[in-house]
Amino acid sequence: MKKGNWSILYAYNLRIVRDIFVYCARKEKVFMPDIYADMAKGIIAPPRDKWFQPQRKKKDRLGLEYVHAVDYLGFVRKANEFLIPDFSEFREEKKAILAENSRRQFKKRQTVSPPFTEREKKALLPIVLNYERARDFLHWFLDFEKFKDIYSFNEITFRKFAEPIFILAKVNKGKKGSEFLRRDSDNYVWKIPDEYSRIASYLFPDWFRDLGLIDEVIVFPEFSKDQKLWHMYYAIKISKNDFLKLQFNPLLKQVFAEEKKKRLWIPYLIYVIAKKYGCPVVAIKSALNNLYSESQEEFYLERVSMHLMKQKYKNSYVKIDGFFRSYILYDEVMDNEQEK
Repeated sequence: MKKGNWSILYAYNLRIVRDIFVYCARKEKVFMPDIYADMAKGIIAPPRDKWFQPQRKKKDRLGLEYVHAVDYLGFVRKANEFLIPDFSEFREEKKAILAENSRRQFKKRQTVSPPFTEREKKALLPIVLNYERARDFLHWFLDFEKFKDIYSFNEITFRKFAEPIFILAKVNKGKKGSEFLRRDSDNYVWKIPDEYSRIASYLFPDWFRDLGLIDEVIVFPEFSKDQKLWHMYYAIKISKNDFLKLQFNPLLKQVFAEEKKKRLWIPYLIYVIAKKYGCPVVAIKSALNNLYSESQEEFYLERVSMHLMKQKYKNSYVKIDGFFRSYILYDEVMDNEQEK
């Protein structure tokens, strides 16, 4: 555990951290100016569309931040002007990552960094959890009375006991992150320190979503407790495959009965199921797709016009047969409509 040094990392895309490690391990020894040159050329894929942003005071700042993260997390070590892969800790995990990337090529411009395999996710989690600030972020999901500090939990206990946190989606002018965080465990709203807001709002949610430890649901003002827009982050407690093994039809009927409604907005339905079962959003959407093909007589999915949909948050809807669906209706509603 890296103790005493709370260095702040701004490597928002963990897959790029993986790529730089694989690149260095493949070459065994990399002259530092060479790695920045290859990043600039796109031989190592950029986080989004490009590596260096002209508006930055230092055009190589982004590259520096990623190389610092790879070094700080212990994937490489510096030896004079060179970067050398570091296997002094988490040797087996790092070997697993390299094995999963044995066919990767770093000879031409890369446009995208591939997603993690399940084996990579399993290998990367203990390495990331060795970073104190990462553990500090996860600590906010837990009951502080039961889990006194950031060393009092592991991945298993986190998945079992974590409760959702909500980060306010409003972005203040001139800032890249929100200022407020609400915990479901005590319903208390905390102010995120300015220097920590970008990390809490963007970096760690991206890291842990990529690693399959948490997922995100948009909580719209229409159904939030205070009529504000929040990002709800929650622990994945059941895998996609295990969730899809459940009987979704009776599960959905139970949600309708508990809500005492015959028509549910899809973003709200996803929120309710995700919060109750701790399953990935993609699992809920897959279940709805399967339900639509198997049970069209019981449930009806309404289409939504693009101009009526909250397009910025279109991932909060489900897309079936090329159309976004806005509401799901239980068959009793259809029967009542026909009787009229």
